[in-house]
Amino acid sequence: MPRVADPRAKITLLRAAEEVFAERGLAAAKVEDIARRAGLSKGAFYLHFESKEGALKHIVESFLARCGSFFAPPSEYPGLPEDADALVDFTIERDLQMYEFLWQNRAILRILPTCHGAYDYLIEAFRAETDQRNREWLTHYRAIGLFRPDADPELCNVLIAGAYDELTQRMVRCETRPPLEQWVRFAQETFIRAYGTSELIDALERRNRRVTIGIRRAAQSSGSDSERGRL
Repeated sequence: MPRVADPRAKITLLRAAEEVFAERGLAAAKVEDIARRAGLSKGAFYLHFESKEGALKHIVESFLARCGSFFAPPSEYPGLPEDADALVDFTIERDLQMYEFLWQNRAILRILPTCHGAYDYLIEAFRAETDQRNREWLTHYRAIGLFRPDADPELCNVLIAGAYDELTQRMVRCETRPPLEQWVRFAQETFIRAYGTSELIDALERRNRRVTIGIRRAAQSSGSDSERGRL
């Protein structure tokens, strides 16, 4: 009677494969290393995957699909605000969620540079899709009067995508969690001031004042608690 594949074992093997691929790369990784890391046998591995390349493909496809959820076009947000203040908050929160996700999955980000040859199409297809969606966002911002009409969506996308890619690479090299909130706010402020209309820039400045006041109040509250603790 053939053995039945255990879905829980598959998840364990994929997690182990992520770690082994991130540490050694595809070429140096071995099936027995993955199975040993998962606490399972090579036979259990082959119940789920034909090869280590098959496991890698599964990991990359799943990761890119989850990444794609952060790059949904404006048309997929039926309740998307057009108010400048709400949009500034929305974009900063969305980008922060994206970088939190990337930080939690940094092991996979370390694997991606090893995906050459037969796997290039996965990366290239994802980049092409995100480039298209970024252009849609830039066009949307311009259509509702929050991006300068002379801002070329194609050139803006090249600069923004390049900057975010560099931030991602820098994050991957960090041993401990970097100040992602600070990075995202700085990036958004840079591009809003570069391409935004005065209305969008004013909304950014109002948000900055709200955040600054919130930080100050939190610090004052903490100080008051400390004072009370000494009484």
